[in-house]
Order: sequence, then structure tokens, then C-alpha cells
Amino acid sequence: MRNDSPLSVIARRKWIIIATFVIVTVTTAVVSKTLDKVYSTSATLLVAQTSSNDAPTFDTVQASQAITRSYADIIDSPNIAAQVARQMGQGLTTDDIKDATSFEPVPQTQLLKVSAENTNQDRAKAIADTYANVFITYARTRLANTTKATISLADAAPRPKTPARPRPTLYTMIAALLGLALGIALAFLRERLDRRLRTQEDVEALFDEPVLARVPSRGRSDASVTAFKEAHRILRTNLQFASGGRPVKSIAITSGREGEGKTTTAANLAIASAEVGLRVLLVEADFRRPALQQELMPNQTEPLRPGLSNYLVEAASLDDVIFPTGRPNVEIIPAGPLPPTPSALLESRRGIAAVEELKKEADLVIIDCPPLTIGADASVVAGWVDGVVIVLDLSTSTDQSVRRALRQLDAVQAPLLGLLLNRDRTATPSSYDYYASVDIKAEKAKSDRDKAKAKAGSR
Repeated sequence: MRNDSPLSVIARRKWIIIATFVIVTVTTAVVSKTLDKVYSTSATLLVAQTSSNDAPTFDTVQASQAITRSYADIIDSPNIAAQVARQMGQGLTTDDIKDATSFEPVPQTQLLKVSAENTNQDRAKAIADTYANVFITYARTRLANTTKATISLADAAPRPKTPARPRPTLYTMIAALLGLALGIALAFLRERLDRRLRTQEDVEALFDEPVLARVPSRGRSDASVTAFKEAHRILRTNLQFASGGRPVKSIAITSGREGEGKTTTAANLAIASAEVGLRVLLVEADFRRPALQQELMPNQTEPLRPGLSNYLVEAASLDDVIFPTGRPNVEIIPAGPLPPTPSALLESRRGIAAVEELKKEADLVIIDCPPLTIGADASVVAGWVDGVVIVLDLSTSTDQSVRRALRQLDAVQAPLLGLLLNRDRTATPSSYDYYASVDIKAEKAKSDRDKAKAKAGSR
């Protein structure tokens, strides 16, 4: 069974984590580099309440701190900002000044900071100093008589040398941590939502059905071709023992969804069965997207006629619809003209008896059916044959599609022989190296015999 521990999930979904981490980090780094640089500086004001004594007392210091906090609220007035805008000119408005400034009393002191920021270093300093001077004048003329406090410039705003923001390095480090956390979260979410079947262990853990064979992806190398053929030979052999001792002369090949490889499986199972001397009859019962003729006879561009549909409507005899494929011991019944209602045609009088009639013509009848989730066609055929094989594509199949297929077969009480795992990434060609060497030697021996015969004939 698939390991669902956190480390295993992270290992399986590492590309989601890596991609998320890289995208978030790189995007943040690039964006932060393109943002305008903003400079910040602060002027400091000192607020002191006058007393009868030259030396400040604890009470006067406390009072001065309270006045400083009050001044921090007053200084943010739009009226003062408007005065600063008028004094600075340069097209600045009240809103520009308010957006560029902030005010904060320094805790446990009599100091009030006037901060300003701007994309220009000199203008940031000018705004802070101007605002401080305007408020000093305002406080002396409007507030001093009431508060009995003096206000003065304790420290003019320095000209900023480095921007306050953006800070690309800091932003990128934070983005990297957030990207890593987001990537891990997405990995676990994807794991939870992913219903695909990936390995034989996944299938065996979820379904109490035998796995008849594991077929690797079909490649072009000698090793890949041999592995692909040998997997279907294993399927042929296992089918002999999957029925519990009863003879299996008719097999329906179907799948839960489209594109899982049922037609390819039917054709290659027929070839593998013919290798051991069985006469095999392949039947194209997929009236929706017939592809068996193209798979088995790629050089035959024109559809063979008549076909199964002609036989089922009693417009042709059985002998009329059976065609040779050019392969020893393998014959085919093509689909024929596609009917408007395939399931109704299959349930016709001749359709019900078709399988028994076909079994008289061959040692093994293999029927290529449409997917079980597309109409009732496959379910109809599945009820007539000696056994059914479901093909699962381990790159696309989900547990839901397989469950729906099994429910349909169970509803018609079809004899399910087992599951074939197609495009199994763990069934690598290296697993069949022994068979590959045997096949290569056999091919070489055959080639040598042919050359010897040709040479003898030329003499």
C-alpha cells in the first residue's frame, strides 16, 4: 500500500514544492527589484512644559510627556498639512503631504518624531524639516498659552542615504519561507485530492481483484518492445488460471474510461495467444470509436466490410464478416457500419446468441468493448462472455472510475477475471532483460537461417 507518511508525501510531490518555492521566490525578487525606491527620514521635536523652578521636576516631565502625546494627535491635522504644502510649493497638495508623513511620540520621553518619505532623498528631508518648522510656529502661536509648553527642533532630519523600501533581500527571504510553506501545503492538498492510481500496491489496497499483468509503456527500443510483448504473454498465461478451473473461450476487454489501452491490449493478447497455437478471433464490438482494425492492420486504410453490425441485423453471415489479418492464427470481425443505438443492436436476437456462435469459429474469442462508463454496450457483452478483463491506465485511472466499472459488471453478474495495469512505470524494460536476450538470440538465429536458405537457393 502507498506510504502516506508526511515525508513520503513530500517526496512524491516534491516538484509541486520546488515549483511553488521557485515561483514565489523569483517573482518576489524580480518585483521588489522593479519597485520605486522610497527614502525615509525624521525630524525630532522637543516638548517641555515651563515651571517656576529652573530644574524640571517629575511632575513637569510627566506633564510634558502628556502634552507630547497630545501634540502627536494635533500635528496630523489637514490644516497643518495644507500650510506645509503651501510653503513647499512644487505642486504638492495637502493629500500629498499627508500621504508622505507620519508622527509618533517617543515612549517615556518628551520627543515627537516627524517622519517623511519620498522617492527623492532631498524632498523627503525637506518635507520633514518643513513640517517640523510649521508645527513649531503653529504650537507657539496657537497652543503655548494654553499648554504652557515650549516646542523646539531637537534634531533636523538627516538626508537619507539608503532607501527604506523596497528591501529585496528581506522580501526574498520572507517569500522563500512563505513559498516553501505554501508548496508543502499545496503538496498535501494535491495528495488528498488526487484519486489517481499510480502503482500495483494502490490497486491491490483498494480493490479485491487479481492483477493479471503489468504492462510497461510501449517504447521503440528492442528492450521496450520485448518487455511489452512479454507482459501480454504473462497476461495470456495468467488468464488460464484466473477462471478457477472453468474453460475460458471468450473474453471481453474493456476499461473504466476512454484511452486506457483496451484496444491495444485486445490486439496484443490475440497475438500472444496465437503464438501458442490457438486460433484467435478478434471482434470489434466498440461501435462508438472502433480502432481495432487500425491497431491490428495499420496498412489496411479502408474499413473492412461487412462487419459485426451487418451480422447482428442479419444482413450478412458469420463467414462473410470474418477476415484474415495477415498474422498466423488471428482473424478479425470488424465493426462494420456504425449503428445509431449500439446497445439495442447488441441486445438483438442475433446479438444474444452471437458469442456462442463465435466460439465455434475459434479456440479463443477476444471482444474489444467500449469503456464501461460510456453507454451500456460493454455491460451487455460482459454478460455473455466467459470472462472480462478491465484495463487500467496507471497514468490516468482513478479509484472512482474503477469503482464505477466494477459496479456495472457486478450489476450484470459478469465473470470478472481480473485487472490489467497498463503503462505501469514500475514495470521497466529492465525487468524483462532475460526475455529480451532470448528474443534477440531467436531473431538472430532466424535471420541466419533465412540467409542460409537464400544462399543455398542461389546456388
